[in-house]
Amino acid sequence: MLDHNGVAIVGAGPVGLIAAHELARRSVPLRLIDKRPGPSHTTRAFTLHARTMEMFEHIGVAHRIEEVALPCPGNVYHFPGMSDEEKPRTDFRGLPTRYPFYYKINQNDFEQVLREHLCAHYGIRPEYGQEFTDLEQDADGVTLSVLDKASGEVSPHRSAWVIGSDGAHSRVRDRAGIDFVGDKVGVMAMMDVEVEDFPHDDSWVNYFIGESLFMLVTKLPGKLWRVYLSDAGAMTRADDPRASFQAVADKIGIGMRIGEPRWATQWEILNSVAGSYRAGRVLLCGDSSHVHSPAGGQGMNGCMQDAFNLGWKLAAVVDGAAPETLLDSYEAERRPIGEQITAGAKSTHDIVMAFGQGLEDRIALTREPGWQQRTVELISGLSHHYRDVVPAPDVPAVAGPQAGDRAPDAQLVIEPRKRLFDLFRHCGFTLVLVPRKGVAEDVERAERVAEHMRAAFGDRVSSILVIDEPTTAAFDEDHTIPDQLGELVKRYAIGRGENRAILVRPDMYVGGHTRLEDAESLVGQVGQWLTPRVGVPTGVR
Repeated sequence: MLDHNGVAIVGAGPVGLIAAHELARRSVPLRLIDKRPGPSHTTRAFTLHARTMEMFEHIGVAHRIEEVALPCPGNVYHFPGMSDEEKPRTDFRGLPTRYPFYYKINQNDFEQVLREHLCAHYGIRPEYGQEFTDLEQDADGVTLSVLDKASGEVSPHRSAWVIGSDGAHSRVRDRAGIDFVGDKVGVMAMMDVEVEDFPHDDSWVNYFIGESLFMLVTKLPGKLWRVYLSDAGAMTRADDPRASFQAVADKIGIGMRIGEPRWATQWEILNSVAGSYRAGRVLLCGDSSHVHSPAGGQGMNGCMQDAFNLGWKLAAVVDGAAPETLLDSYEAERRPIGEQITAGAKSTHDIVMAFGQGLEDRIALTREPGWQQRTVELISGLSHHYRDVVPAPDVPAVAGPQAGDRAPDAQLVIEPRKRLFDLFRHCGFTLVLVPRKGVAEDVERAERVAEHMRAAFGDRVSSILVIDEPTTAAFDEDHTIPDQLGELVKRYAIGRGENRAILVRPDMYVGGHTRLEDAESLVGQVGQWLTPRVGVPTGVR
């Protein structure tokens, strides 16, 4: 099978499915293969955090996720002898987002939602039973060897690019010659099981912490519960995991009864990172590029955000709208995020699984100033940023979110409700132009910069005028909106008597934020990512 312009994605888990969505919605030919015989019927990761849900809104699957998930307000840390009032919590209910909580979900249900959406909207299905075995790449593309596990035949597949989303033991990474260096930081077992007589609030994720024991207990959608166990290396008995888990629960004093597990597994906890996220035309995404402690439940979330970052960039390169060097920004932006995720995981890991460290020292960590807010923002993904990677426009700085920051949402219209994120729900960049009320000169500036954006990048940049009453033919109804509640000016720190221009990237990160007087600089700012058309007006490029 040959496709000289397409992308081969190896691994059809959450990361591969998100990569497929981002490429398919931009009309990039792709093949999504997986060596498994079919979809998974078990749930490994079980948490979806706020920034991930914002991504799902953009993709168009958030409403389906909500139908198969349970909202969770946060985590409770049960230390021996503490009253409920004394127990530390990481409470997500104050987050500045439509999702001030996180979702508990069965990973198999979640993957099914993504597969259904991919098939319904783009006619794409994962090809199961197709095992990647090797690759050879040259200047023009990559030839993969693919084993059909049913027939035993190996056939070549030619594509322009390859995404390795095949997990921590990635064969793509190995065949591309990329190192994967790290340390073992613990051992963990888990099971999905029915539980009786649990004496605590099952809507929260409950961490039970001992000197050398840790157990997580929470209710999943449906009948099953998720129970994690780590006990400094003793772990479960392979012949009777239920008895092992029950013994630990009794030792900690939880007071629940554990049934026969529907599914149980055990694995080593690693902190590892790939030497590079790219080798030529091969790109690593998700666990194939980094793994860390599952504490805090960020792993799957961060990995899918990797794919969200890579997808629009690779699509632009394939389409000829951006130079191949754009792909260098993928690792430059996502490697530091991997470090931020590791920091978020560590902030929980050091409390719940720091075996050998006294409980008093671990409790003291939860009482440090700002611990809860810092931990919640890191785990939710709302504080992840590319500020140190994305250069700001060379114009006077303004207050509010800067280049590389997450773009905050805001409700703009009361009824029927319309939000800022609704305006971002397309495949390109968005330029939000906010003139001062009643200042015709600002509207004229907005018209000029929107015209220059169209000249330079066509419909890859959508320009929006924020104004109470449409007063210009340059912006149609789909590109004009009021800020009825004042939430936009608040979230973007636009002071009274000020105007603004806000550039937002396809992955909902700020690309630049300036005064309207300096908005022409944002035309050049888009040039960091996309190639301007020939014949751009003088001074715009």
